[in-house]
Amino acid sequence: MPLLTEEESAELRKVARAIRRSAGQPFFLEGEPGNFALLITEGHVKVMRGQPARIIDIRGPGQIVGEMVVVRPKPRMASVIAVNDVEALYLPGSLWLDFLYTHPRAMHALLVATEDMADRATLRAVESELAVEQQLAKRVIELVDEGVAEAGPDGSYALRFSQHDLAALIGARKLDSVKKIIARLKSAGVVVTARQSITVVRPELMRDIADGNLTLS
Repeated sequence: MPLLTEEESAELRKVARAIRRSAGQPFFLEGEPGNFALLITEGHVKVMRGQPARIIDIRGPGQIVGEMVVVRPKPRMASVIAVNDVEALYLPGSLWLDFLYTHPRAMHALLVATEDMADRATLRAVESELAVEQQLAKRVIELVDEGVAEAGPDGSYALRFSQHDLAALIGARKLDSVKKIIARLKSAGVVVTARQSITVVRPELMRDIADGNLTLS
């Protein structure tokens, strides 16, 4: 179920203004006050929480962030940072609530999306018992499948994620383990790295690792 239909999205665009952020720039930070939501229209953001920060979700076009502070006024529960160039519709709290009250289909879709996010969080908690190598491969493949990675003409996929970001995807305390695994993946020709990025050049092998059919350990 899409959060908004094309007609609903067009209606919001008439009353909401677009804001933009470049890769690495925040839309808002954990603990800040706020009374607005953001509907992502282009690009992807990472939702980060805790100290040290952990990436708890990645959201892209058609998805919303900051919605709970509108429904339940409290300080921001997480930071939202642009992964790449991002455009979002700025939705003041009163505007977003009025829209939901007058569009019950969208209200229902928001409830479904919230439940989906809870399901993903539960699944990741279960998968935290997997070997770090498999956890990392699963998260990378998820990013590829969700369109966060930039597809290359040779079948590769480039992610603007540092090794710290990748560690934050599976647990911030695992940075040393992630560095060792990435070194093994590079030696095996599965990935290549550059500053603040990693490119999967053998996605089929990464999927095998994610599925538990291959290990480089």
